[in-house]
Amino acid sequence: MTKPAGATYSVGGGADDRATLAGVGSLLHLTAVVDALRMPVRAALASVVGRFFRHGARTRAVDPAAVRSIVVIKPCCLGDLLLATPALAALRAAYPHASIALAVSTWARPAVENNPHIDAIVDCENFTGPYWRRWSACRRLSETLRAGAYDLAVVLDRSLFAALAAQRAGIPLRVGIDSGGRGFSLTTRVPWNQVRHETDLYLDVVQAAGAPVGVVAQPLYHPAPVHRTFAARVFEEWALQDRGPVVVIHPGGGSNPGMTLAAKRWPATRYAALADRLVDSIGAQVVIVGHAEDAPVARQLHMAMQHAALDLVGQTSFGQLAAVIKRSDLYIGNDAGATHLAAAVGTPVIAIFGPTNPAVYGPRAAAGVALFHADACPMRERRALGAVRVCPGCQCVKGVTVDEVRAAAVRVLQAQVPVRRARSQHDTLRGADAAGG
Repeated sequence: MTKPAGATYSVGGGADDRATLAGVGSLLHLTAVVDALRMPVRAALASVVGRFFRHGARTRAVDPAAVRSIVVIKPCCLGDLLLATPALAALRAAYPHASIALAVSTWARPAVENNPHIDAIVDCENFTGPYWRRWSACRRLSETLRAGAYDLAVVLDRSLFAALAAQRAGIPLRVGIDSGGRGFSLTTRVPWNQVRHETDLYLDVVQAAGAPVGVVAQPLYHPAPVHRTFAARVFEEWALQDRGPVVVIHPGGGSNPGMTLAAKRWPATRYAALADRLVDSIGAQVVIVGHAEDAPVARQLHMAMQHAALDLVGQTSFGQLAAVIKRSDLYIGNDAGATHLAAAVGTPVIAIFGPTNPAVYGPRAAAGVALFHADACPMRERRALGAVRVCPGCQCVKGVTVDEVRAAAVRVLQAQVPVRRARSQHDTLRGADAAGG
């Protein structure tokens, strides 16, 4: 099996599962003791314990011929699941006759509900919160997975508990990310020891699970027909297709189960100034989108704008939002799930970054542009891999100016709008011919 460029992984562990589980209780007790401590302390403990359990572990390579049923464990979150879609596609291509299930949380489920590469969805809780809550979620998931009798578990989550759930379920082959030693219960471990785009990291894991990986892949999401009908109705009712370029703005984000990072958000007043300038200079039609929780920041944007905008905040499902973005000419937003969704449906993206690293979470080059300031947290300092941390009173995202975003938007629109409009017209005519023939 050929390793992907820039990635290494190790195998081992499976033969001594009972011995490993015997020591897990001690690890979990220590985890509980230090659960309230800062992340570096917990990471150091996990690394030490992980090295202890990995010592002397025997190799357990993946034999594709022995794999008939697979479970992919990725509980959260919306954007992460979208970034994992190329990995799901590669896994399906490598195992066309195997049954592939995806263990995912209710929160993130909309990102993969109509994914063509999975056969079933397994309900899975997020491994967040206090120790006792994560351990309870681990036990419940292990019971569910045991009933599924899977041959292979592909763990695309950095949680110690996600990997343990697969081991407790008795799944013989367990391939996943080893983050700071937390993957000690895996039989094949892909170390997370370098800055690497999330999509590429997930592809590293499925390659270690026997799935060949080819060219650089883009995340994909296909809105259902009913969602495309909804978007068509919105565009028709507001005559969006008959005038200037349609620009979708998502001013919110930064909120997921277990984490809220408001420092990701570019100021609403800047989005308002940007929207007004795009209306004045190129006749843009602005559509504001977001989750219901984004309503306060969307309201700030509206109050600061001089021009009118179509407000769809809190009024669309995930699939409807995808269809609206897909019909639009440009998407502008923060590092958020909706930004990954825009890239996944093929709409040009301008993503504004601050405390998070665009080299890890940004749109791929073919999908759009990531804007960030050279003095932003991840660019200014070498940070240890782990949970996203921000500088005190982080204002990094504000280093990106309105003029920079407007200039990028105009460049992208000038290059993309004629092509997208021509393609849309061609598809419409082809559909009409098919209906008439």
